[in-house]
Amino acid sequence: MSGITIDGTYNARWAILSPGVAPWLARTASLDSVSTAGATQIADLGFALVLDLREDGERALPVHGVPVTHVPLFRLPDGPPASGSLERLYEFLLVERAPQLTEAVAAIADSSGPVLVHCTAGKDRTGLVVALALLAAGHEETDVVADYALSAGVVRAERQAIAEATLLPMNLDAADHAASLRLHLDSPAEAMQHALRTLSALGGAEAFLIRNGLRAEQLQALRRSLGRPIDD
Repeated sequence: MSGITIDGTYNARWAILSPGVAPWLARTASLDSVSTAGATQIADLGFALVLDLREDGERALPVHGVPVTHVPLFRLPDGPPASGSLERLYEFLLVERAPQLTEAVAAIADSSGPVLVHCTAGKDRTGLVVALALLAAGHEETDVVADYALSAGVVRAERQAIAEATLLPMNLDAADHAASLRLHLDSPAEAMQHALRTLSALGGAEAFLIRNGLRAEQLQALRRSLGRPIDD
């Protein structure tokens, strides 16, 4: 089973598990409200690094003892987009924030042990970074999409009221409101499939990452850690 329990958060799981390979990459929602028991669970799971993809204004002081690498992805004056479509959001990150995505993947590659990646809900920023790492390590697109889609339902149950309150003062029409709720709450397979088509048009995961600064030895490290044998 890929699910893991961390008290005080949700949407926590190992990414794709490879037979015979120790778990290395996990994903979750924000760790800001993790309890003392949750902090102990994080330690017991053996994480060497927490990778936080949120903006400065979204973060609180860590309540666990694991080293944190902070790679904010959006870097927009008003913080993360609050409305719009998932597909446009992923296009923006892949096209306009390629160096930041690559920096995050490089942090995973450079870690001395298992990595726990998170943003706020653990589905969009986290989903793209985890997808890039898995694809670079040689995992199939269908498996990457399936891993992403596991957030469906979990996030909605936790954040429905928050999303509704965020959108209420924006006075969106029905179509934009529905799209924006989907942005906040859903992780449909077709959204990641759209992102992967965008990535393909940019040359694919490996070329994308190398072009934006990932080193060959970091690519090899991803393959060792995430389960793909290295070609001779």
